[in-house]
Amino acid sequence: MSKTLLALFAGLALVAGANPANASPSVGQVATVVDPVPAGLPNFTGKWMIARPIRRLHTIEGADPPLNAAGKALYAKTQAALRADPKSDPVSKCVMQGIPRLLLAPYPFLILQYGKHVDFVHETNHTFRIVYFDQPPPDDPDPHWLGWPVASWYGKTLVIDSIGFNDQTWLDYSGLPHGTKLKVQERYRLDGQKIKVRAVITDPEFYTAPWSTDFSLARQPGGYALNESICVRDHRM
Repeated sequence: MSKTLLALFAGLALVAGANPANASPSVGQVATVVDPVPAGLPNFTGKWMIARPIRRLHTIEGADPPLNAAGKALYAKTQAALRADPKSDPVSKCVMQGIPRLLLAPYPFLILQYGKHVDFVHETNHTFRIVYFDQPPPDDPDPHWLGWPVASWYGKTLVIDSIGFNDQTWLDYSGLPHGTKLKVQERYRLDGQKIKVRAVITDPEFYTAPWSTDFSLARQPGGYALNESICVRDHRM
């Protein structure tokens, strides 16, 4: 994605409240971003990627996630299937990777931050998320691959709370399961050229208690260029 295309994308992403005079630029013009990041807040805009490859998530204490009996049984079944056939991984069917696994993928992604929303544009399978601030999900949301997210600020930490997931994805590359009652909280804290991320997992269907895991994202060089990375095996429109 070139910087020109990024600017055009930003123009198309103008939110309600923009000046109508700026909403429809003439041919050859680039729309002005009228939804800037408020002063005093960190700006996460840039290209990022997992700093260190992670296959299996652990708690912040370094322990295994607190799976309950049902979770342990499903996890063991999933790992046995992976050993027998690596294509048993759901992503082999060209489906989305889910959260937080999508952030662990060894592919770069863009964070595009505005005043009223923050956007994630991933190279892997051209997956994207547009997360609005203080816009809660429906009372009974239909299940989504990436859930229903809402962003907020806790001091200088960007917090994204998501619910409404389906149960077709894994939490990591090892096959950690989750159910439809999954809640994920992502906490992003800017630390120089890295983003420190804490994911808080709550899922009473497969875990005995909520648990947290930490990982880092590293800023990537090269402007905003992302390669095409499309899953075509068994792909259906």
